[in-house]
Amino acid sequence: MPPLTGREPCTTTYGFFLDDYNPHSGEVIAATTMCRRCPAIRACFIWALTNPALSTDGIWGATTPWQRRELRKRLRHRLGSKTMRRALVTEYAKALAELPGPGRPDGASA
Repeated sequence: MPPLTGREPCTTTYGFFLDDYNPHSGEVIAATTMCRRCPAIRACFIWALTNPALSTDGIWGATTPWQRRELRKRLRHRLGSKTMRRALVTEYAKALAELPGPGRPDGASA
């Protein structure tokens, strides 16, 4: 999971694990809107794509479980499983390096 500071919307609100993930529902729209304002959105999104067994539920990186499954299928079809995995790991490392301040693994500012 991406390193979090505790100030991200998902750490202070319970609206990210829902009973229904209809992308047009008010709850999903509210959760994804909060995600889009979060500096960790890219790292969170890539982490969720990289770890499907750990992200089967919930809004991660402003995406629903269905959206992530579809994206994984498309990536796997386009790149193949091994290349997809390598690309996601590489992009996750880049996303972590872009996190501001204490969220970065080295604690430095970007």
